[in-house]
Amino acid sequence: MNAVTITNPNQIATFVNAEYGIAALVTKISTGYAVTLWDTDAELPVGGIRTYGSAMLSAAINYAQKIANV
Repeated sequence: MNAVTITNPNQIATFVNAEYGIAALVTKISTGYAVTLWDTDAELPVGGIRTYGSAMLSAAINYAQKIANV
């Protein structure tokens, strides 16, 4: 598996599941937070992006952990 090389100054958290070759990222956006699932081998996003309002950081982190299966 490649290391996660996604760098973004607005990135808040990254949850890596090496067994499945995925990483879930929580990123600060203008309207709150975005959660994106990445294929770490291909270094490409998988599926869509789920967004959360600015008061929902905890929910965004919980979802990221859930989809990364960590």
